[in-house]
Amino acid sequence: MNSTDFRQLYTKQPSDLVLTPFDEETGFSLVREYPEGTAYKEDGRVMFIKVAILDRGLFYSVDMTIPEKEKIKEGHVRYILVDRPNYKKITNFVSNTGDKEFVFSEEKQRILHPSSKKELTLNEFVDTLVKNHMSDPLFWEKKLKKAAVFLLKTFFLLNDGRYNSFETEVEMYNIGRGQKNFEEDKESLDPFFKHFYVSKNMLLLLLCILTPLSFFLYSRWPFGDFSVSNPTVVFSFFLILFLFDRASATLRQNIKSFMESKKSSGRQRKNFIERLHAYQQKNSFNLKV
Repeated sequence: MNSTDFRQLYTKQPSDLVLTPFDEETGFSLVREYPEGTAYKEDGRVMFIKVAILDRGLFYSVDMTIPEKEKIKEGHVRYILVDRPNYKKITNFVSNTGDKEFVFSEEKQRILHPSSKKELTLNEFVDTLVKNHMSDPLFWEKKLKKAAVFLLKTFFLLNDGRYNSFETEVEMYNIGRGQKNFEEDKESLDPFFKHFYVSKNMLLLLLCILTPLSFFLYSRWPFGDFSVSNPTVVFSFFLILFLFDRASATLRQNIKSFMESKKSSGRQRKNFIERLHAYQQKNSFNLKV
């Protein structure tokens, strides 16, 4: 089946603005308006839908876009992708053709949904894509992703660094290509003859914990006088300092391993920093039919 035959399986709807068959692939792109009365429609946003039959399976995607007339070609319109729509119930998504969630049957000229055993016409399939795009299937997933980003920012901050998903990815790419090295210029704070390494922000956290704790324990300390002359107090302080030293070193090593992960492809196990980073980037869910 070629692109023209596939295109004929779809009946253009009144809300469809532009329908463009692909030249080299069997499929088409579709620009559709949002329903009347929605904020997206009033803000001039439109849907950009792609459906194609590739060698590896059925491909589809739906994105919110902003139409913008190009100055170079009069009458020509380009559609700028809104990567993270600022609307609660809008979800951009792209298929993972390896999952085989939907399969195109050339014999039946229908799109099959094996898990529900439903057979959809191309129009019904596009409507299904639109309904999922205009819903919020990742509601709880987004909450968990925000928590993951918060943890990543906290871990980097405790290591005297800063985490930003996009900027971090660019830096990892440059490190992987050998264009720069992982930043090792953070000055370690060694207050006790270089026996302990505690990052500056980790030390600040330590002081924020110990200062109010010392006032609380001053009158309730059960192991003698609460002073530096008490070996138990000194031991407890150095024990806490040692734990923060191990935490700083472990966190630093995990961040370094994460930042250099694109450089070494042989590693199989991902540390917790890598898993959190990968989790907050994924955007996968099963479509509701």
